[in-house]
Amino acid sequence: MGELSRYPGVHMQPMPPSQPLLHVPLTPVPERLTVWRASTPWQTVRSMLGLVIVCFFIAQIAVLIVAGYIDGDMNGSIGPFDPMITFAGGFCLSPFLMLFFYLRRPKLTHTVQAYPSAEGKQLHALSGGMVVKSPRPTQVQHHLFRSTAPLEMPRPLHLWALFVLGVGVSTVCLLPLTVFGVNGWTVLLAVLVVLPAWLIGFATPVFGWWSITSRHFGIHISRRDAEWMLAAGMLSTVPAIVINSLIAPILVAFAGLDATASGTLGEGLILFASAPIGEEVCKALAVVALSHLIVSPKHGFYVGSTVGLGFALLENAQYIFMALLGDYSSIAYFFTATLRGLSSIPGHAMWTGLSGYGIGCWLAKGNRVPTLSGTAYLSEDANAEWVLYDKQGNLLPSSSWNTMVSPQLTKLLGRHRHHAWPMPTTLGAGLLLAIVGHALWNGSSWGVSLLLSENVTVVAVVLQLAWLVLMVLVLWFCILRWLPTIVFTPQD
Repeated sequence: MGELSRYPGVHMQPMPPSQPLLHVPLTPVPERLTVWRASTPWQTVRSMLGLVIVCFFIAQIAVLIVAGYIDGDMNGSIGPFDPMITFAGGFCLSPFLMLFFYLRRPKLTHTVQAYPSAEGKQLHALSGGMVVKSPRPTQVQHHLFRSTAPLEMPRPLHLWALFVLGVGVSTVCLLPLTVFGVNGWTVLLAVLVVLPAWLIGFATPVFGWWSITSRHFGIHISRRDAEWMLAAGMLSTVPAIVINSLIAPILVAFAGLDATASGTLGEGLILFASAPIGEEVCKALAVVALSHLIVSPKHGFYVGSTVGLGFALLENAQYIFMALLGDYSSIAYFFTATLRGLSSIPGHAMWTGLSGYGIGCWLAKGNRVPTLSGTAYLSEDANAEWVLYDKQGNLLPSSSWNTMVSPQLTKLLGRHRHHAWPMPTTLGAGLLLAIVGHALWNGSSWGVSLLLSENVTVVAVVLQLAWLVLMVLVLWFCILRWLPTIVFTPQD
C-alpha cells in the first residue's frame, strides 16, 4: 500500500515528459512512522477461507505419505510398505504446499511521504517509472517494509447473523431432496446451495468466536501474526490425523481390539484416549512454535484459543462435508452445524487456551524456545502506527490498538469474578487439563451413543440431544468460571 502525503496537490502519476527530476532512493524506515490504511475487516475472512480449503487437502493427502511407510493398506496393522502410495501422496501434496506458501508469502508496504520545503523540488522520480509532482517544492521520502497492519475482524453480530441466516436458508433448500428424493429439480437446488452451505456451516461460527476474542480481550496483534495462529491450528490437524488414523489403530490392534468396529472398546479408545491426547499435544506444540507472540499468560491463552479455532475450522469442514453427503443431508447439516458451532468449536478453543495459558506462565519464568522470528505485533523495520479509515475517509475508533478489556466483557465476567476458578500455571498442568476435558467430552458422547444404540425410537434421539445440550451447558459453565481469572489477573 502506498501512502501519499496529506498536503494538498501532492499526487502520483505516470512519468511526465522529459523534465529535470530528482531521483529519490529508498531509505530506512524512520521510527514512529504513521501509515494510513483503508479498513478491510472482511479481508481476513476471505483470505483464511482460501487457506482453509488448501489446508483441508493438505491434511487429507499427507496421511497417504505416512501410510505408505507403516500401513500401506490402512487396515490398522503394520505393513505392507507401499512406496507408490507415498510417491502418489507426495506428488499430489506438492501443488497444495506451494499454494499454501504462496498464500502466506510476506506482504510488503510501500509508503511515500512528501513534505513542503523551500529547498525541495517539484518533480521526484521513484522506482518503477513513477514520479511525485507537486505545485510547490517538496521533499519526498519513500520506504518499503513488511506489512504489519493490525488485525481487523467483522463484528461478531454480523458473523453470527450470517451463520443463522445461512444455515436456515441452506437447510430449507436441502429439505426437498430429503422429502421428495432424487429428481432433476431437487438435485439442481442441492447442487446450487451445497457449496455456500458448506462454507457458511464450517467457517462462520469459527470466525464469530475469533471476532469475540479479538475484539473484547484487549489483545492487540498484527493481522499476519493472527492469521499464522489460525494457520498453525489448521496445520496441527496433519499429525493429529496421522495419530488417529494410522498410529492409534495399530496400537489398539496390538491389544487385540479392533478400532474400526463400531460400538467396541477399540473404537472407544480412539475417541476418548487417542484423539484427546494426540490432538491436544499437537495443538500445544503449535502454540509453542508461536511462543515469540506470547508476552504474558493472557496472551498465551489468546494464542492457544486461536490455534484451537484453527484446528476446529479444519475439523468442522470435514464434519459438515460428511453431513452434506448423508442420506438426510438437510437434517444432518442443520444439527451438525448448530451443535458444533455452539459446542465443539468453543470447546477446542477453551482446551487449547488452557494449554496456552500454562505455556504463557512457563515462558513468564524466563524459559525461551528457539523460533524463526523474534517479532511480535510489529516488524523489525519500523515501529509503525496504523491509522484506519472507512470508505468515506472517516477515522475509525478502533484504529488505535486497544489493550483494555472491552466494557461488555468486563460487565459479563464481573458477575462471575467471585466464583472464578484458578488457571493452570504450569505447562504440564495446562496440557493435562486440556486432555482430561477433551476426553470427558468425547468419552461421554460415545458412552451415551453406545447405551442408546439398541434403541432407535424418538425417545433415544431426544435423550442423545438432551445429553448434548447438557454438555454444552457444562462447557459454558466452565468457560465462565475460567475466563474471569484470565481477563482480570494482572499481567506483566
